Amino acid sequence: MRSWLLALAACTHAAGSSASGGFRVFYPDTQTKVGKHFQAKPSADCKYDNGNDARWAASGARVKSGELPPGLTIEDAAIAGVPKQAGSYQVKLVVTGVTCAGKELPDQEVDVAITVR
Repeated sequence: MRSWLLALAACTHAAGSSASGGFRVFYPDTQTKVGKHFQAKPSADCKYDNGNDARWAASGARVKSGELPPGLTIEDAAIAGVPKQAGSYQVKLVVTGVTCAGKELPDQEVDVAITVR
């Protein structure tokens, strides 16, 4: 029996991302097996100017460079689907329509590494 593993890692490179007390968007590390639905929603560290946690939102995301593994797509900033091909994939996403602590922020670029085994 084959077993497949999907690993996801990401970091952000956002110009001007400190419009409020601090902001960072990322995709948490995730693992899945073949035949299982995979979904990774973006998370963020969003702070008020005083350092307290604040709410954030994004309206979407798109691939800027690289490609997602076959079988995965992006909808409402979430990466989802069933990966169909093993390999290592590097993709740069642009998360759009970002707000943090009620302030609009520029689009956020996020590097995502996906490994399908």
